[in-house]
Amino acid sequence: MITETYKGRKLRVKKGREWGTLVATVNGYHVTTAISRDEQAVIGQLRAQIDLIDQEPVNGDRWPAEWYAPGTYQLCPEGHPVAIGGRCRHSYCLAREGEG
Repeated sequence: MITETYKGRKLRVKKGREWGTLVATVNGYHVTTAISRDEQAVIGQLRAQIDLIDQEPVNGDRWPAEWYAPGTYQLCPEGHPVAIGGRCRHSYCLAREGEG
């Protein structure tokens, strides 16, 4: 099992129940079951995903809250991550406001 904190997110990769699978979590949420026996490769994939996500503003329409570092977002009334002080960019919320 590998655990680490990367850019404020707690990452963990451990062996799954079935042979050859690894279970990955970000901030305690299950994000993938990889068919791999290389825990370091899966941790590397999680880091790359976080780097990609961090290139754009918080966007709850694309990524669930667990992918963002704690303290960098707030939740809208519907539970989507929003930049602190910003408006929700989730398609459901935009449609409800007449913008989607």
